[in-house]
Amino acid sequence: MTASVCCSAREGSAIRQCKEMLPSITAFLLGIALPSSTFLIQLSLVLVLLCVLLRWDGNAVKVLILNPLVWLPMAIFSLLALSLLWQQNLYGLEMVAKYRKLLYVLPLALFFLLSPRLINDFIKGFLLANAVILVMSLLIAVFHLPFGSYDPLNPTVFKLHITQNFFMALAALFWFKNIFLYQGIKRWAYAFLFVVALYNVLFMLLGRTGYVALIVAIAVWAKLSLSFRQQLMVATCAAFLACIFVMVPNRGHDRLQLGMQEIEECSAADVEEMKLSCHSSMGLRKAFLLQSWQFIKQAPLFGHGAGGGVYTIPKMGYKVNNPHNEYLLQTVQLGLIGLMLFLGWMLSIFRAAWQQSSAIKNLFIALFSSYMICNLFNSFLLDSSEGNFFIIVTAILASYSMYSKTAVFEKMSNEKCDLIPTPPGRA
Repeated sequence: MTASVCCSAREGSAIRQCKEMLPSITAFLLGIALPSSTFLIQLSLVLVLLCVLLRWDGNAVKVLILNPLVWLPMAIFSLLALSLLWQQNLYGLEMVAKYRKLLYVLPLALFFLLSPRLINDFIKGFLLANAVILVMSLLIAVFHLPFGSYDPLNPTVFKLHITQNFFMALAALFWFKNIFLYQGIKRWAYAFLFVVALYNVLFMLLGRTGYVALIVAIAVWAKLSLSFRQQLMVATCAAFLACIFVMVPNRGHDRLQLGMQEIEECSAADVEEMKLSCHSSMGLRKAFLLQSWQFIKQAPLFGHGAGGGVYTIPKMGYKVNNPHNEYLLQTVQLGLIGLMLFLGWMLSIFRAAWQQSSAIKNLFIALFSSYMICNLFNSFLLDSSEGNFFIIVTAILASYSMYSKTAVFEKMSNEKCDLIPTPPGRA
């Protein structure tokens, strides 16, 4: 009988240990999944929901549901879903399904409230996945090893080049930040990772969104975080890199020139030729802008509903309902009401970030500034990986707001949350 009791005790202890480890494993897997696998993202979100249900906290739900970081995206999704009642668009159901990620902010915020350490686990997984992708991308480009899509001229691994470029730019921001936080061999290791990531974004991968994400994120973080002397040093290095980018022949500079040429060709075309002359990356974006303006004028207040506003080129068999601009997409679908809700959500995010401690505030503002600028050229909230990244970071910010404002989480006040690592010898 004694042996049976001991065995039951060990089993109970093992179950408790698994329940305690599950959130950390889930957060780490979620970070790995974003730049690598849509399937892993969905699996991680299921595990997130399981972790939240196992440690359900009704008081936290009551507080979070009143947070504009949570209820504003829920309101946007509700309007999209309700629009299906009065607008019968071909892509309506598909669009609503893609935007269901707006409902994930609440469970994800509850998940990260389980322990501040989960934020670190998520970031570690995200940076590890990007480091592996960086190595594989270099092996494809240099040694032509058959990883990913196996294109030495555009060495993407798991995702399209736009997604890889964007996430690599954000990983570069974290590595750049740590150069100034650490000393010795760690500083040199982060510097090496940053330089290689910089090379990968600017000179190896196709796509220009990563350029914008990288420049905006680092510029904003450096302005907010560094001393004047450090800012001057960073600006000098940036100017030197810009000279190399312009004067030395490279694929990145060629891509920028191609983009400008595409815009010029589209601008020079008359109305009848515009749809054919603008059938290029940057040219189409201008054509989308002009066409979206026509859609907005037709239904300025409530929009055309989910999936409304389809851009077509009949002669080329081209049809798309995504103007590659999140602000245009929100306005075309939900009108000025939807745009105001979306911009109000963005404003509440920046306001919540500004209320955090200096190191956390600077990082969040850099991330969200980069994301918002990139939304001028892509509908990132619509896309799977980029959209889920934004939702996750918003949920993390909501959880940070809860730590300092709610007595429910006083028990966590003694737990170390080192999203921004503090090296020895620094306050």
